[in-house]
Formats: sequence, structure tokens, C-alpha cells
Amino acid sequence: MKIILLGGSGTLGKELQKLNSDIFCPTHSHVDITYEGRVLEYLKMYRPDIVINAAAVLNNTPEEKAISTNIIGAANVALACIKLGIRLVYISTDYVYPGDKGNYFETDPLQPFNFYAWSKLGGECSSRGVKNHLIIRTSFGKSEFPYPHAFEDKWSSKDYVDRIAPMILEASLSDLTGVLNLGTERKTLFEYAKERNPNIFPIKVSESQFSSPKDTSLNLQKWTDFKTDSSVKLHTNCRVCGSSHLTKYLDLGNLPLVNNLANTKQEALDKERFPLQIMFCEQCGLSQLSVVIKPEKLYSYYTYRSSVNGGYVKHCKRMSDSLKLKGYLDSTSFVIDIAGNDGTLLKQFRQNSGCRILNVDPAKNLTEIAISEGIPSICDFWGTKLVKDLPEKADVITATNVFAHCDDITDFLQAVKLALKPKGVLVLEFPYLIDFIENLEFDTTYHEHLSYMSITPLKALCDKTGLKIVDVEKQEIHGGTVRVIISHNLASFQEFSRVMDFIFNEYNKGYNKVGKYKYWEVAINNLLIDLSSNLYHLKKEGYKIAAFAASAKGNTLLNSARKGSNTIDYIVDQTPEKIGKFSPGTGIPILDITELTQNPPDFLLILAWNFLDEIIDKCRKNGYKGKFIVPIPKFKIID
Repeated sequence: MKIILLGGSGTLGKELQKLNSDIFCPTHSHVDITYEGRVLEYLKMYRPDIVINAAAVLNNTPEEKAISTNIIGAANVALACIKLGIRLVYISTDYVYPGDKGNYFETDPLQPFNFYAWSKLGGECSSRGVKNHLIIRTSFGKSEFPYPHAFEDKWSSKDYVDRIAPMILEASLSDLTGVLNLGTERKTLFEYAKERNPNIFPIKVSESQFSSPKDTSLNLQKWTDFKTDSSVKLHTNCRVCGSSHLTKYLDLGNLPLVNNLANTKQEALDKERFPLQIMFCEQCGLSQLSVVIKPEKLYSYYTYRSSVNGGYVKHCKRMSDSLKLKGYLDSTSFVIDIAGNDGTLLKQFRQNSGCRILNVDPAKNLTEIAISEGIPSICDFWGTKLVKDLPEKADVITATNVFAHCDDITDFLQAVKLALKPKGVLVLEFPYLIDFIENLEFDTTYHEHLSYMSITPLKALCDKTGLKIVDVEKQEIHGGTVRVIISHNLASFQEFSRVMDFIFNEYNKGYNKVGKYKYWEVAINNLLIDLSSNLYHLKKEGYKIAAFAASAKGNTLLNSARKGSNTIDYIVDQTPEKIGKFSPGTGIPILDITELTQNPPDFLLILAWNFLDEIIDKCRKNGYKGKFIVPIPKFKIID
């Protein structure tokens, strides 16, 4: 990690430099943060991964100086980080809280105690504009207490800088975003001082000529939770080749988990957010997210149901027919579907060929539905640990739209190798990276999708695992999907020439170079600006706008474009588990499709654009007479 520290000559800055020799601290003459152009020029030159802004003028400083550095300077740093896509860590103060009761949570109302604290809050406001930001509210002193007296009736979470600085550095290097309280246990300033100055004398606040808040102690639960059981970890090495040469090319900011629906609008707005960034491996070409959320947090209860999607049901039928026609599937086959959801695909297999089936899915609510419909199911995550207990090896293993969700894809394929008969095949389907890029399908980026797959890195992984790619075919579903047939390396299946055709095409189009992806990021930013502007003008003209499908991609789109219930009145959906809930991050209510006739909008934004024709037909049959908006690959209105 390349870190630039602003304010390196201060108490905190000097301590941070002791902890990490890689931290670079420009002097005031190198970069004066009160000049916007100077800051941008400097950060462009060094391109850090993280900027820690600890530059500030302290209390009892003339107000114009505090405004210049703490507000204008912080805004200049934030603007540069926004333009260059750099993570910003802003060091604020516990004095932004009222200071009358203590135990302040990060979400508590703010009432800065003095002008210095007001100026720091101004710096917080501009720092919030950076997509990947962390605001740290804290209080620290030098490594020794130099005064003869300390307050015995003033409480805080303040501690010595050599204790606070390591926490600040750890938090800066973490995936934490938003606001974070940092400190130690609640104590009086006298207790704090006495630890390192046993000759200190206690005094009361009332005996001092300076006014001071009574209790600025901090609630540290967010930091404690992170330290004890973090639900997210940074991803620093490629999951295919292990390389650390990962270059970020898309940053959508801090977004909520897209399938984590809420029961109230406020709960939806307050949903925990995590960085959503894609990185390119310069060694093998795999695109992958910068963080990994614990699977248990994502999948223990899942609201998406395959059977509700008519287009997917038809796709399952066609897959069953194709595998049967090509000789991979017959009545004697044993088929395992990985992450089979509510059993939709297996139901088609059984109806079409009479084969034996088994669904493996970690979502308890979905496996219960599958079992109730006669689909044998195991509620668990796929992996080498699970397959050792399977009753028999499989002739066919299917995995549709799940491989990209898996962090340890090596273990995933090793489990397939263990569970597959010598002449068996794995049928993988996943959204194809080339379509993702060329059709500007950025909204399929969400925390469940850890990898964005092309055939080149997949072949490298198969070679490493003792498997081989037999065939690759394009599928039209989900905006461009590939179906990949994989077998044991020594199996007698002949490899189709189109496998290498795919790989050569990826190479010829430049998908092995990061420049291709950097250009794409510009196109995505332009798309979001255009979408946001068009929706704004429609709303300004008095039109009512609703949306169709509370889908994962839809939630990414709305949160990335920063469109909430002030723009979109409601979202209609047909999944029973979603009706009555609220969209995470936006607070938009999710209602039944009957709302289109009972409270009809003028425009309907189609969030599940990959099923455009089906959705338009369904809405017209349900009596909707308004217009449709298609957001991807560009804003389009359909009468």
C-alpha cells in the first residue's frame, strides 16, 4: 500500500511514520493543501492508494486560519481524491459531539463544542464526498502528560498517541468506511494523566478559565466488532494465480449489500456499506473485487428465487435439452446443482430426462422450498469438505451464476474433481467479462460477484487443478453469459476449437491489458451522469417514476446513481419475500405489480433490463399504459 500522510510534522504524523516506513509525508512547501491545484498535481504525481489527512490547525487558532486549513484544505484534498479515485482517511475530533453525556455512537447528533470542532466538521463534510472514505473521530495527547494539573470531572476516551496511532493505521489499511470512533476506555483526564505523570494534581472544570465539555467519551462498538469478528476482509492477491499486482479500474463507492432488504425506510438508508471496487490482475487477467464479505452474511437467507423468473425457467429447459442432445445427460445420470436455489434447474432436468438429482445451496429458506417441491437438497456451502460426505459421484455437476460468487475457486474446482465421475462433466455458466465490458453492464457489480470471468484465467485455473475446458458457448441470458463444459484432464472428451477461439479473441481485443479497463471506467462514469441527469429532468418536469424489479443489479444501479425515494416512487416486484420491504441504501418501497394500475407512474425504469421483452409484455398485460426507461447500455425511453 502506498500511503501519503498530510500533516506529518504533527504529533500523530510523527508517530505514524514510526509505525510504517512506507508512509510518505510531504512537507508544507511540497504541498500546501490550501491550494487545490497543488494538491491535485502532487497526488497525480505519486498516485497513492491511501491519503491520510491529519493536517489541521488546532484549538485557539485564529478563525480564518482554521477555515483555510481545516475546511478549505480538507475540501481540496477530498476533491483530488474524488478525481483520482483514492481512499481518503480524515482525522477528526471527538469535540464534534455535544460533550454533555458521553458514550457517543457514530450515528449520534452532532453539535461541535467550539469553532475548532466546527471547522473539523466542515472537513468531515467534504471528505464524505469521496467514494471510499473513512472519518476517524478520536482524541490523543503526546506520549507524556506535560501539565501539572488535570480535570477530575471531565471524561473522554482520549489516550496517548503511541496507543491511538497504531489503531488509526490499522483502520486506514482496513476496509472500514464511513465514520469510526477510535479511543480507549472511558476515563477522567486525571486518570489518563496520572498513568504517566504520578505527580499530577486534580482540578475541576469549574476551576479553569477555559470552558470544556464534560464528557466526550466514545462508544467503540464498531471498532470492537471489527477487531473481533470482521465480516469483510481485504482481497490483496489474485484468486487464480496469487499475484499481488492488482490494479483498481472501477470504484462505485461504498454500497450496501444489494440483497439485504430492509423492513423500514430508515433501516434501508442506514444499511452497512462496503467498498465496491474491481481490480485487474496484471499477471493472469482476472477481474475481481477488492474486498470479500463473509458468505454467511450474504447467503444464509437469500431473497432471489429462480422460479419467479420466467426467462430463467425457459433457459433451464433449453439447457436440459442441449445437454441431453449432446449425450451428457440421460435417465441414468446423477446430477448435482451447486447453489441450486429453489430447485428450478433440477426440476427441468428431472422432467426432461428422469435423472436423479441433488441440490446444494447454503440458503435455508431456499432449500426448504426445494425440499417441499420434492427436490433433494443439502443446505451447505460447496467445497472439498462437503463432497467427502456425498452419497455417490456425479455424472453432471451444474453451477449457474455461482462460480463468480466464490472466493476460493481453487477449492471449488477441487471439490468438483472429487465429486465427478471419470467421464462426468461440470457445466459452468457465468456472465461473460467481454459482454460486461462492451455492453457497459457495470450494474452486475455487487459484493456477491467476487470475480468477473473470462476464458483465459479460467483455463489457467483448470490447468492448475487437473481439469480441462472441453467447450465454450455463448448464451443470451443475463446480458451475455457463457456456458463452459469442463471435464477431468485425462477424460476422453475432445476439446472444441472454439475454446482457443475465445482465448484468442480476448487477447486480440486487449483484455489482457489494464488500459482496456481504464477506458471503460470513463464510459461508466459518463453513463451514470447521463442517467442521473435524465431522471432528474423527468422528475423536475413533474413526471412520476417507478421501477421494475428489486434486483441485485437494480440496487447497484440506483445506489451508484444516488437515486432514492425522492426520484423513484416505488419498485414493483413479483418475489413474495421482497414485497413490503425497502431497497437497501435508497429506502425505496417494494410493492406488488398491481401498484402499476392502482398508482400508475408515467415512466417505469426497468432495472432487470436483461429480461426487457418479458417485463414489457408482463406490464402491458397487467394494464400499465405508461412509458419504459432502459438504463443499460444507455438511457433510452420506449413508448
